[in-house]
Amino acid sequence: MAGSTDVAVVGAGPYGLAATAFLRHQGTATHTFGEVMGSWKHQMPRGMILRSKERASSIAHPVPGHTITAWARAHDIALDNPASLEHFLAYGDWIAERIVPDLDHRRVEQVVREGSGFSVHLDDGDRMHAERVVMAVGLRNMERGIPQFEGLPEGAVSHVAHHEDLSTFAGKRVLVVGLGQSALENAAILVDLGVDVSVVARAKAPHWLGPHKPKGSPPPTFREKWRVPPTDVGGRATGWLAAAPETYRRLPERLQLEVRKRCLFPAGSHNLRARLENTPFHLGQGIRSAEAVDGEVVVTLQDGSTLRTDHVMVGSGYEIDVARYDLLDKELLGELATVEGFPTLGKGFESTVPGLHFLGAPAVRSFGPVNRFVTGTWYAAPELARRIAGKRGPTLRVAYPVGSHAIA
Repeated sequence: MAGSTDVAVVGAGPYGLAATAFLRHQGTATHTFGEVMGSWKHQMPRGMILRSKERASSIAHPVPGHTITAWARAHDIALDNPASLEHFLAYGDWIAERIVPDLDHRRVEQVVREGSGFSVHLDDGDRMHAERVVMAVGLRNMERGIPQFEGLPEGAVSHVAHHEDLSTFAGKRVLVVGLGQSALENAAILVDLGVDVSVVARAKAPHWLGPHKPKGSPPPTFREKWRVPPTDVGGRATGWLAAAPETYRRLPERLQLEVRKRCLFPAGSHNLRARLENTPFHLGQGIRSAEAVDGEVVVTLQDGSTLRTDHVMVGSGYEIDVARYDLLDKELLGELATVEGFPTLGKGFESTVPGLHFLGAPAVRSFGPVNRFVTGTWYAAPELARRIAGKRGPTLRVAYPVGSHAIA
């Protein structure tokens, strides 16, 4: 047994780092496992630009001076708005050094009930006891596939989350499936690399998000500034409902569903539009079948037309099911109440298994769509810490930095 801790945080991405920052700030003994920004480093393509503006791209921290803006100023970096993946990863490394210099890089293999707490089993055969466990592992194993591609040979089809370096497709034809941010972002990077790209989707038209103002533009008026929330998630009405998870939780279930739909529907950043203007789009088309023929993939669409390509890249999104994490033993999974794969969470993001908490994407159903974005750490981390400390928080809490945090 490697020892014990009050809280074990599994994951060192934005939610794991933010949770660790708030827990340690209040004096809670916390041991964090994982690779800093692991999924961002290995499941996002080089050359990617973030979807959210600079104001919504900071990892929550209880002390001012830890925003991405503060990082850029400290390093004399001209930060693009939105930021590049390269800059965001560098910011993540910088804030991790400040939050958890003792990060445990061992991989968590399984979490098992042990007495009043849990036993965290590690890949080197060691174990650690924790009174509470915080699962902050993002979208691990949540990729949604398309059944028609399941019979294709290895190497002929992949998910957008499986690529760091898209230059490996140079000289090939790639068919990208989907109109969400990840699908369109990968398609644009492939086009920039000179790859022969086509896009196919069931939707009849792509939805492009509004343009970001370039640096040097006049400051927004008060009305412009507060037309939508600083989370950059959702519109005028749904965005503000999602920005305050306590308000979202009080909505009837049918309205919660509407907020999720309006905040999480497939859309692409405005900067991708021009980069894809010469790319063939086959829209309003489902996939009827796909087969490998003479070294290429022949995809038949619903209207009977066919597309020939060297590789199919699926951008059909993610399907949340915490059982797919493959980290919780059968006993814990049996105790865990879920709805459509999402864990049922109460105050402090605590599941129906006392002491077991879920942050990030699995919290979307209980706490709203901001939990799919970095800005959601500003609600999740302090709420988690208050719950564990047995404290009550302010009546209205929002999922973005306020006061000195917003400019530090």
